[in-house]
Amino acid sequence: MKTQAKFFFSVILILSLGCISSSVSRFIPAYLYYANVNPSQATAIYYLAPSAINAQQLALSNAQLRQLAQLNDSSAAYQLALRFLQQGDYKGAKLWWQPYFSDFTTTQQLTLSDKLVATTQWHELARLFQAGQLPQGSAKQAFLLHQKMPVEQITSAYAQQQQFVLSAAHLQPSDQCRFNVLMMTDHYKGIATLKHFKQQYTNKPEPAKGSFCFTDIVYVADTFNCDGSSGALSCNWQNAAARSWPAGFDFIVMMSQQGAANVLGGIMHINSSQSYAVFLHELMHFNGFEDEYALPEQKQQWLCKQQGQVAPNLFIANQSSPPKGWQKSLACGNKKAYKPSPNWSIMQYQTMGLSAQYRQLWQKQINQPLTQPVRFSEYFAFLGVKPVFTKASREQKFSD
Repeated sequence: MKTQAKFFFSVILILSLGCISSSVSRFIPAYLYYANVNPSQATAIYYLAPSAINAQQLALSNAQLRQLAQLNDSSAAYQLALRFLQQGDYKGAKLWWQPYFSDFTTTQQLTLSDKLVATTQWHELARLFQAGQLPQGSAKQAFLLHQKMPVEQITSAYAQQQQFVLSAAHLQPSDQCRFNVLMMTDHYKGIATLKHFKQQYTNKPEPAKGSFCFTDIVYVADTFNCDGSSGALSCNWQNAAARSWPAGFDFIVMMSQQGAANVLGGIMHINSSQSYAVFLHELMHFNGFEDEYALPEQKQQWLCKQQGQVAPNLFIANQSSPPKGWQKSLACGNKKAYKPSPNWSIMQYQTMGLSAQYRQLWQKQINQPLTQPVRFSEYFAFLGVKPVFTKASREQKFSD
């Protein structure tokens, strides 16, 4: 009887520290102090007033939250998980959210899942997905995008919220630009990266305003089986025949997860870890610029045997002298290649940025092209691919 009386006296004493003043904030330190002094009775005291403790968890230290979590307080475990995620301690966070995830409220599950997406914890999201625990919401949609799941599994509401589209068929070209470009990707990170590139270009159009217009980002899932694991990024464009394409567009930017950037037949292949400088470098390839580092041997076999100015930034001096001021280029192994400037340019090192001289060359190439750019539709025709093109509403297209 004395032990029981002592226990109830302790409960009354602890609760009085917070309840008499109508403030739960004083209950927490008192409770935790008592838990340290008399842990055998701490659990019973906790269950008498859990709401008082939960209401003040944001103000607790990690040590205090651990004590509560050890009493199976899932809210304390949730707060610990969030803190560790914010600190970049993903292993520490996992210790607290994984055992308790099913006990979290729906709101807590959604918030934590969003944090896992923000910190790119795709492996942990996969575990939740496979266990059937990943709640319906933005995090699940992001995970499906990361996994390149079919377009049909992505909701139009989520696509609208994140400002991308699920089909290119209804996109319309703009009459405000010389060239119109379809922006496509097969994964989650590609959406954010392409939106970033588009915004950077909008802030500073190159080589001048009205040169290129870019569409909304189109999620195409794994339709084109893009792969760059062995070097240059490439896609299976034979699959293009199975899709509807908007008419009036010139080029495609296709962003996948890995592989070296390149342009082939009016299509830029680029991965989502590459920089805007690489994007700008590849954009210049659309208008016929050549790399100023050593070209691939196969390309050298035919290009370096030509004569004269074969690109805005490449002169082959097989039987004649280069233009005044042009300097030796590394492009051709036969040492017959020349470039417009003695300085490194964006076509040799992307990090150099676009110089005034190359901006002028680019603008001149657009206005007075040495050769006509290859459109992706022409490349499809070369491959023998016959996709369906929807009628464009664009009334005017710049003549070549």
